[in-house]
Amino acid sequence: MSLLKENISFVVVCYKSSAALKSLLISIPKELEVVLVDNSNDKETSEIANSYDCTLIQNQENIGYGAACNLGAEKASGTYLLFINPDSELKPETLNELIKAADNYPNASAFNPKIIGRSGKQSFKRRSVLLQKSEWMSRKFPESDKEVSVLSGAAIFIKKENFTKINGFDEKIFLYHEDDDISIRLKEEIGPLIYIHNSIITHIGGSSSSRDKTIAKIKGYHMGRSRVYAQKKHGLKVVTIRNIMLAVIQILSPEMLFSKRKRAKYTSFLKGVFAELNLKRIF
Repeated sequence: MSLLKENISFVVVCYKSSAALKSLLISIPKELEVVLVDNSNDKETSEIANSYDCTLIQNQENIGYGAACNLGAEKASGTYLLFINPDSELKPETLNELIKAADNYPNASAFNPKIIGRSGKQSFKRRSVLLQKSEWMSRKFPESDKEVSVLSGAAIFIKKENFTKINGFDEKIFLYHEDDDISIRLKEEIGPLIYIHNSIITHIGGSSSSRDKTIAKIKGYHMGRSRVYAQKKHGLKVVTIRNIMLAVIQILSPEMLFSKRKRAKYTSFLKGVFAELNLKRIF
């Protein structure tokens, strides 16, 4: 089956991601549309966008991952969208296999390719803090295409029509768990989520933005807020106790003694949890 290249648009959200971005763009066929949404107003990202003939949306402030994805999707002209992290690369048959999957599983709402991590091992999302444990998948990696409980946000392939139908990502989730939330809504409102075994991307992980203490604080804070908000949204119980306990366990971790970045992240996670629980006055 030939690849309908003009029907696929890439949406890539960047935040100080220029160091990782070039490898991704090199792996994308030149005739495909790429929409870069830069939440860091980074000069280097702008230069890369010009060099690789990408459409660039450069935000003056960080509006969050989901909101940036929605902006990119609105701008994209393809029938299909591939939301992908900037620290990723495509394999030669990645897109062909996704297009075939869309034909083979017409009732599916969205797809994940196989994701190979930094070490060369497969990374597979089998559970979510928004799902009951009974919905978690087994630890065994799928050996063929398989319906899954939740999608990894590292690479989501979806028909633009389906994305629009559920109003895209929830923009109240600034960062983290937005992929879990959209997975649940897609599954409930449109159809199953499918993992495609022969469609492969590599994902370095942790390289889509810089790893300094400031970034760690931002990530930790919004991880805490998003976790509480999304769990409440999807009706999970004992959200307050569960998340405060998790935050305390993290703060007491031995990692706190040896890593300034981890200290920044874990203390900011607790602040984010308290902020979403309307306990801001504690700080």
